[in-house]
Formats: sequence, C-alpha cells, structure tokens
Amino acid sequence: MIKQDFTHITTVPVRWGDADIFGHINNVQYIRYLESARVTYCEDVLDLPLTADMKVGWLLADIQCAFLQQVHYPENLTVMTRISNVGNKSATVLAEIYREGEDKPVITSHGVMVWFDFERQQTAPIPDVIKSKVASYEKSVEGL
Repeated sequence: MIKQDFTHITTVPVRWGDADIFGHINNVQYIRYLESARVTYCEDVLDLPLTADMKVGWLLADIQCAFLQQVHYPENLTVMTRISNVGNKSATVLAEIYREGEDKPVITSHGVMVWFDFERQQTAPIPDVIKSKVASYEKSVEGL
C-alpha cells in the first residue's frame, strides 16, 4: 500500500521507556501504537468511544505485523489506518507506521476486528449504522 490509500492518521510520540536494552523500540510497543490508532479511529470515524461498560463493540481477534525498520527514541510516528473489508461480523483493519515526514513504513500490519456482544460473550452482526459510517469515510471497502 501507499500512504494515499489510508484515510485515518494518528501521531504517536515514542517515549524513552519504549526502547529496549538495545536502544531500539521494543516490538510490543508497536502493537500499542497500532492499538492507539484503532481506538482513535473508532472514536473519530465511528463515534464509538471505547468504555469499560460497553454492551457491544469491536474486539481485536487477530493482528499480524511486519517489522521493516528499527526506530529509536526520540521520534514521532505517524500511524496510518483504514478498514479495507467488512463482513457480517468482522472487519479487516490495515495499518502502517511511518517516521514523521518519511514515505517508507517502519511497520505494516493486518488485523481482524470482530463485532462483539459483551453481555452474551459472543460475536454479533455489525450494525448497519457502523457499516454506513465506514462506507462514507473510506475511499473503498470490500463487502460494502
């Protein structure tokens, strides 16, 4: 993908404590950066604040990352996120992380979120209002 394919941008500062003993950012931190971007996407695009008392909402079911370049403190990272596919109960979320101002990603990611009923503890169909918000925000989405 290229930056222009993405619709949502989140800036994440690298913190001193994000580095490991070798001085580069620990792989676990990238998962947290991606999480911050997904949460911001849900709030900004879907008007869906994530709270502890949610009855239904997104749940991350799978995430895969390709680590392409090392990052060191201090940096500001740009996390580019988009939903590329929506099914009945799940959606594919793509993300890439860039050093601020650069055009080559340091990380690429592919994840699956499922719509989840927290009271029943099971997946549920994605509401039409959520599908509609995704469709109106994204440039193109498979399944919509």
